[in-house]
Amino acid sequence: MRLKHLRTNRQFMIGNSIVFIGVIFVVVLFIYLSLRMQAQKNGTHYYNEVYQVSLSEGFVGKGYTVYMNDSILFDDVVQQEPQLLQVTRFAEETSLLIVNKATEQVAVFELPNDGGTFRFEQQDEEIVMKQ
Repeated sequence: MRLKHLRTNRQFMIGNSIVFIGVIFVVVLFIYLSLRMQAQKNGTHYYNEVYQVSLSEGFVGKGYTVYMNDSILFDDVVQQEPQLLQVTRFAEETSLLIVNKATEQVAVFELPNDGGTFRFEQQDEEIVMKQ
């Protein structure tokens, strides 16, 4: 009679072990799937469009800082014209800021999402975009 009681306990422990292993497997599976979905959602998006910026007239000998969104593309004195800058698109929307270091004037230009070549000239202390 005592032997039958031990068999029942053994079967109960084996059943609990199988359930425990199954629960651990399901928990690990859900953690893996949630981390994978989060990585896909937060993943970086790469763009193929290229912007070519040319500071072509009226910039020589003056200090400028050129920003694209929040990134500095150029921060120096323009030595020659045209000063060419090329950058691949890296954000959903793109703005180009040209800052004159001497006067601290800022010229802001919204650039299209399909990239392209953009030429800038300085005319009477004002920067204009020519296409």
